[in-house]
Order: sequence, then C-alpha cells, then structure tokens
Amino acid sequence: MNKAVKKSRKERIGEDVSYLDLNQLELAYINRAVEEGRRPAVPPFVEIGNSRRILLIQKTNLESLCRQNGKEYRKGPLEGELRGVLGGRKGLSIGCFLFK
Repeated sequence: MNKAVKKSRKERIGEDVSYLDLNQLELAYINRAVEEGRRPAVPPFVEIGNSRRILLIQKTNLESLCRQNGKEYRKGPLEGELRGVLGGRKGLSIGCFLFK
C-alpha cells in the first residue's frame, strides 16, 4: 500500500504554472526589447516604453523592485520562464495579475 506523502508547494502547483508576477513578466519583455532593438509584440496587460532610453529606465526600476521583493530579476531565468509561457508549456497563475 502507498503511504500518503506530503507534497511540496511546487509539486502541488505543478511544473506547468509559471512563477512570474506582473513585474517580472514586464521585465522579461523589456529585456527582449532592449536586446532586439525593437519592441516585441506584448500582451495588452504589459506596458513598456517605445524608446530605448525609457526601456532602460523601466528595466532599472523593475530590477530594483524585484530585488527588494526577493523575486527573480536576472535576464536568463526570466527569458526561460517567458519562453515557457509563450511556448504553451507553462501558464500564468491568476496571482500574476493580483497587485499586493
């Protein structure tokens, strides 16, 4: 007989749900825009600037905010998570859209 084993939070939520919050999602799109040199197609709930100067200011501010809140802010992990969401392997949690 199988014993009931307590699952961790990550196991209960599942690998198919992204950890991104709205600030991290916005930062991931800004990183793409800065790297590509043009504005990527963004969903209507993400607002990023049009000029490189504005994008760099937004990027600095969001990185600082994520650092203060103990959230991931590095480009690589955020890009990987965004690719997972856009590729359909992961979904955004409803918590992503809740402001605290």
